[in-house]
Amino acid sequence: MAHTVAVVEDDPEMGDYFLQLLRQKGYSAALYPTAGRFFDALLKKRPDAALIDMQLPGMDGKEIIRVLRNSPQGREMILIAVSGEQKAVSDVVAGLKSGADEYFTKPVDPELLCVRLEGFLRRTAAQTVVPEEVLEYGELALYMDQRVCKLKGRAVELTRLEFDLLAYFLRQSDRVLTRSLLLEQVWEGDPVMTTRTVDKHVENLRRKLGAFGARIEAVIRVGYILRK
Repeated sequence: MAHTVAVVEDDPEMGDYFLQLLRQKGYSAALYPTAGRFFDALLKKRPDAALIDMQLPGMDGKEIIRVLRNSPQGREMILIAVSGEQKAVSDVVAGLKSGADEYFTKPVDPELLCVRLEGFLRRTAAQTVVPEEVLEYGELALYMDQRVCKLKGRAVELTRLEFDLLAYFLRQSDRVLTRSLLLEQVWEGDPVMTTRTVDKHVENLRRKLGAFGARIEAVIRVGYILRK
Protein backbone atom coordinates (compact mmCIF):
# COMPACT_ATOMS: atom_id res chain seq x y z
CA MET A 1 0.00 0.00 0.00
CA ALA A 2 1.30 3.47 -0.97
CA HIS A 3 2.39 5.85 1.77
CA THR A 4 0.03 8.78 2.26
CA VAL A 5 1.23 12.38 2.24
CA ALA A 6 -0.83 15.47 3.10
CA VAL A 7 0.12 18.73 1.36
CA VAL A 8 -0.95 21.77 3.37
CA GLU A 9 -0.49 24.62 0.90
CA ASP A 10 -2.72 27.64 0.10
CA ASP A 11 -1.08 28.44 -3.26
CA PRO A 12 -3.08 26.33 -5.79
CA GLU A 13 -0.26 26.22 -8.33
CA MET A 14 2.34 25.18 -5.78
CA GLY A 15 -0.07 22.72 -4.19
CA ASP A 16 -0.74 21.08 -7.55
CA TYR A 17 3.01 20.91 -8.22
CA PHE A 18 3.62 19.01 -4.98
CA LEU A 19 0.68 16.68 -5.64
CA GLN A 20 1.95 15.76 -9.10
CA LEU A 21 5.50 15.28 -7.86
CA LEU A 22 4.46 12.99 -4.98
CA ARG A 23 2.07 10.96 -7.11
CA GLN A 24 4.75 10.43 -9.73
CA LYS A 25 6.91 8.95 -6.99
CA GLY A 26 4.15 6.52 -6.01
CA TYR A 27 2.71 8.31 -2.99
CA SER A 28 -0.98 8.83 -2.30
CA ALA A 29 -1.23 12.61 -1.84
CA ALA A 30 -4.05 14.99 -0.89
CA LEU A 31 -4.09 18.79 -0.86
CA TYR A 32 -5.46 20.97 1.96
CA PRO A 33 -5.48 24.78 1.41
CA THR A 34 -6.05 25.64 5.08
CA ALA A 35 -5.09 24.33 8.49
CA GLY A 36 -8.78 23.80 9.31
CA ARG A 37 -9.35 21.44 6.39
CA PHE A 38 -6.19 19.55 7.23
CA PHE A 39 -7.22 19.05 10.87
CA ASP A 40 -10.72 17.98 9.79
CA ALA A 41 -9.15 15.33 7.54
CA LEU A 42 -7.00 14.07 10.43
CA LEU A 43 -10.15 13.08 12.31
CA LYS A 44 -10.85 10.52 9.59
CA LYS A 45 -7.38 9.25 8.72
CA ARG A 46 -3.81 10.11 9.68
CA PRO A 47 -1.34 10.40 6.77
CA ASP A 48 2.17 9.02 7.05
CA ALA A 49 3.68 12.44 6.37
CA ALA A 50 2.71 16.07 5.84
CA LEU A 51 4.29 18.78 3.72
CA ILE A 52 3.37 22.07 5.43
CA ASP A 53 3.77 25.59 4.07
CA MET A 54 4.93 28.03 6.74
CA GLN A 55 2.74 30.94 5.52
CA LEU A 56 -0.88 29.87 5.73
CA PRO A 57 -4.01 31.96 6.37
CA GLY A 58 -5.35 31.83 9.90
CA MET A 59 -2.70 29.56 11.41
CA ASP A 60 0.92 29.52 10.33
CA GLY A 61 2.93 26.38 9.68
CA LYS A 62 4.99 26.47 12.87
CA GLU A 63 1.83 26.56 14.97
CA ILE A 64 0.34 23.65 13.01
CA ILE A 65 3.48 21.62 13.66
CA ARG A 66 3.46 22.49 17.36
CA VAL A 67 -0.18 21.40 17.66
CA LEU A 68 0.54 18.14 15.83
CA ARG A 69 3.53 17.30 17.99
CA ASN A 70 1.34 17.65 21.07
CA SER A 71 -1.46 15.46 19.75
CA PRO A 72 -1.81 11.68 19.35
CA GLN A 73 -2.57 12.12 15.61
CA GLY A 74 0.65 13.95 14.82
CA ARG A 75 3.18 12.92 17.43
CA GLU A 76 4.81 10.29 15.20
CA MET A 77 3.93 11.83 11.82
CA ILE A 78 6.75 12.92 9.49
CA LEU A 79 6.45 16.71 9.16
CA ILE A 80 8.31 18.63 6.47
CA ALA A 81 8.19 22.44 6.57
CA VAL A 82 8.33 24.47 3.34
CA SER A 83 8.69 28.24 2.99
CA GLY A 84 9.07 30.75 0.18
CA GLU A 85 9.62 33.73 2.47
CA GLN A 86 11.19 32.54 5.72
CA LYS A 87 14.57 31.53 4.32
CA ALA A 88 17.02 32.83 6.91
CA VAL A 89 18.96 30.42 9.09
CA SER A 90 17.00 31.69 12.10
CA ASP A 91 13.74 30.80 10.30
CA VAL A 92 14.96 27.28 9.56
CA VAL A 93 16.08 26.83 13.16
CA ALA A 94 12.71 28.07 14.45
CA GLY A 95 10.87 25.66 12.14
CA LEU A 96 12.95 22.70 13.26
CA LYS A 97 12.55 23.67 16.91
CA SER A 98 8.78 23.76 16.48
CA GLY A 99 8.95 20.05 15.65
CA ALA A 100 9.56 19.78 11.90
CA ASP A 101 11.67 16.84 10.75
CA GLU A 102 13.00 18.83 7.79
CA TYR A 103 12.82 22.41 6.45
CA PHE A 104 12.98 23.34 2.75
CA THR A 105 12.99 26.78 1.20
CA LYS A 106 11.29 27.43 -2.15
CA PRO A 107 12.02 26.69 -4.88
CA VAL A 108 12.30 23.16 -3.52
CA ASP A 109 14.64 20.71 -5.21
CA PRO A 110 12.19 17.90 -6.11
CA GLU A 111 14.71 15.07 -6.02
CA LEU A 112 16.12 16.12 -2.67
CA LEU A 113 12.62 16.45 -1.21
CA CYS A 114 11.64 12.97 -2.36
CA VAL A 115 14.89 11.40 -1.19
CA ARG A 116 14.54 12.95 2.26
CA LEU A 117 10.89 11.89 2.50
CA GLU A 118 11.73 8.34 1.45
CA GLY A 119 14.49 8.21 4.05
CA PHE A 120 12.19 9.35 6.85
CA LEU A 121 9.52 6.82 5.87
CA ARG A 122 12.04 3.99 5.65
CA ARG A 123 13.44 4.84 9.08
CA THR A 124 9.97 5.04 10.59
CA ALA A 125 9.02 1.66 9.12
CA ALA A 126 12.18 0.09 10.57
CA GLN A 127 11.38 1.47 14.02
CA THR A 128 7.84 0.10 13.97
CA VAL A 129 8.60 -3.46 12.83
CA VAL A 130 6.48 -5.89 14.83
CA PRO A 131 8.76 -8.16 16.88
CA GLU A 132 8.77 -11.82 15.98
CA GLU A 133 6.32 -14.00 17.86
CA VAL A 134 8.12 -16.50 20.08
CA LEU A 135 6.30 -19.33 21.84
CA GLU A 136 8.24 -20.27 24.94
CA TYR A 137 7.74 -23.12 27.36
CA GLY A 138 10.57 -23.63 29.81
CA GLU A 139 13.71 -24.48 27.83
CA LEU A 140 11.77 -24.79 24.58
CA ALA A 141 11.28 -21.85 22.19
CA LEU A 142 9.52 -21.67 18.83
CA TYR A 143 10.44 -18.69 16.63
CA MET A 144 7.33 -18.38 14.48
CA ASP A 145 8.61 -16.12 11.67
CA GLN A 146 11.86 -18.03 11.22
CA ARG A 147 10.10 -21.36 11.88
CA VAL A 148 12.94 -22.41 14.13
CA CYS A 149 12.64 -24.65 17.18
CA LYS A 150 15.24 -24.43 19.93
CA LEU A 151 15.55 -26.65 22.98
CA LYS A 152 18.05 -25.59 25.64
CA GLY A 153 19.39 -23.10 23.08
CA ARG A 154 20.08 -25.75 20.43
CA ALA A 155 18.16 -26.03 17.17
CA VAL A 156 15.86 -29.03 16.70
CA GLU A 157 15.08 -29.97 13.11
CA LEU A 158 11.34 -30.32 12.59
CA THR A 159 9.30 -30.86 9.48
CA ARG A 160 6.69 -28.24 8.57
CA LEU A 161 3.86 -30.32 10.06
CA GLU A 162 5.83 -31.21 13.19
CA PHE A 163 6.51 -27.50 13.74
CA ASP A 164 2.83 -26.60 13.24
CA LEU A 165 1.74 -29.44 15.53
CA LEU A 166 4.10 -28.36 18.31
CA ALA A 167 2.99 -24.73 17.96
CA TYR A 168 -0.64 -25.81 18.32
CA PHE A 169 0.20 -27.86 21.41
CA LEU A 170 1.98 -24.88 22.97
CA ARG A 171 -0.93 -22.55 22.28
CA GLN A 172 -3.39 -25.07 23.72
CA SER A 173 -1.31 -26.40 26.62
CA ASP A 174 -3.13 -28.20 29.45
CA ARG A 175 -6.08 -28.88 27.15
CA VAL A 176 -7.09 -32.30 25.90
CA LEU A 177 -6.94 -32.18 22.10
CA THR A 178 -8.75 -34.85 20.14
CA ARG A 179 -7.14 -36.42 17.09
CA SER A 180 -9.96 -35.12 14.91
CA LEU A 181 -9.39 -31.57 16.21
CA LEU A 182 -5.66 -31.82 15.49
CA LEU A 183 -6.41 -33.05 11.97
CA GLU A 184 -8.74 -30.12 11.46
CA GLN A 185 -6.45 -27.43 12.87
CA VAL A 186 -2.97 -28.60 11.85
CA TRP A 187 -3.74 -30.59 8.70
CA GLU A 188 -6.62 -28.23 7.83
CA GLY A 189 -9.09 -31.08 7.50
CA ASP A 190 -7.19 -32.87 4.71
CA PRO A 191 -9.56 -35.79 3.88
CA VAL A 192 -6.65 -38.06 2.92
CA MET A 193 -5.19 -37.96 6.43
CA THR A 194 -6.32 -40.25 9.24
CA THR A 195 -5.95 -40.27 13.02
CA ARG A 196 -2.99 -42.61 12.52
CA THR A 197 -1.26 -39.67 10.79
CA VAL A 198 -1.57 -37.67 14.01
CA ASP A 199 -0.17 -40.53 16.10
CA LYS A 200 2.84 -40.91 13.81
CA HIS A 201 3.69 -37.19 13.89
CA VAL A 202 3.30 -37.01 17.67
CA GLU A 203 5.58 -40.03 17.98
CA ASN A 204 8.26 -38.34 15.83
CA LEU A 205 7.86 -35.08 17.74
CA ARG A 206 8.33 -36.78 21.09
CA ARG A 207 11.45 -38.55 19.85
CA LYS A 208 13.05 -35.35 18.54
CA LEU A 209 12.28 -33.41 21.73
CA GLY A 210 13.76 -36.04 24.05
CA ALA A 211 12.77 -35.61 27.71
CA PHE A 212 10.63 -32.59 26.85
CA GLY A 213 8.59 -34.77 24.49
CA ALA A 214 7.30 -36.78 27.46
CA ARG A 215 5.16 -33.77 28.35
CA ILE A 216 2.95 -34.59 25.35
CA GLU A 217 0.81 -37.27 26.95
CA ALA A 218 -1.65 -39.60 25.25
CA VAL A 219 -5.23 -39.55 26.49
CA ILE A 220 -6.57 -43.04 25.81
CA ARG A 221 -9.20 -43.22 23.06
CA VAL A 222 -9.29 -39.41 22.84
CA GLY A 223 -6.09 -37.67 21.79
CA TYR A 224 -3.23 -35.80 23.46
CA ILE A 225 -2.44 -33.13 26.03
CA LEU A 226 0.68 -31.01 26.56
CA ARG A 227 1.21 -30.81 30.32
CA LYS A 228 2.67 -27.72 31.89
